[in-house]
Amino acid sequence: MKNFLATLLTLLFFLTGALSANAQMLSSANVKASVAEILKNGYQKMTDADIEVKVSATPFAQLQLPDGKVTYKITSGADKIVPRDIKRVDVYVNNAFVKSLNLPVQTIVYKEVLVANDFINREQTLNDETVSIKKMDVSMKMDYVLGERALSKEMSAKKAFQKGEIIDKRFVKMRPDVVRNNDVRIFFVSNGDVMVSVDGTAMSDGMLGDYIDVENKNYKKTYNGKVIGENKVLVNI
Repeated sequence: MKNFLATLLTLLFFLTGALSANAQMLSSANVKASVAEILKNGYQKMTDADIEVKVSATPFAQLQLPDGKVTYKITSGADKIVPRDIKRVDVYVNNAFVKSLNLPVQTIVYKEVLVANDFINREQTLNDETVSIKKMDVSMKMDYVLGERALSKEMSAKKAFQKGEIIDKRFVKMRPDVVRNNDVRIFFVSNGDVMVSVDGTAMSDGMLGDYIDVENKNYKKTYNGKVIGENKVLVNI
């Protein structure tokens, strides 16, 4: 019996050693840094802002994986920048799926935007005397900020702004780049190339970056497109 137990223990020892020889251990810090870098690179394709990405925590101190090249694929939450989110990350070794991880991620977005120089009253004009350009954390309102380009337009405040407050375009009265019922030039684009441009009519007001409906004057057909400049709308076909 003793000989049997000794043989069994010896076998288990060698099996454990063999398994360990074909495995690798990745630290929590290593995984967090790799996933953060993938997310940051993806986000940089969506915006010209400066981005910081931090994986807050992992459910392990070390991750044991088979030996080989480790890669990660963000399968949930990589298509939109969110200040705080849970990302699903699939882990592969030598292109073979191993496991999925759910990791909490914090993203900070810095952008040069319009900021109140001093207290701004409602209906007060927004210009280079009342606002200035500063690099700010816009993570919580990145879709509603205004950059330096907005200073070329006539603007006024629809609410009071405190000194140092980011100017939120939802509370700004501004002449639109496209005015409802006015003439526009419609650019039809396919695979990134302009195919043709035609005269059209705007069906609603729109600012740069907004999506609005436009009507082809010749065929009276309506399209939805992106405002790309004053009286200019891009339609993907």
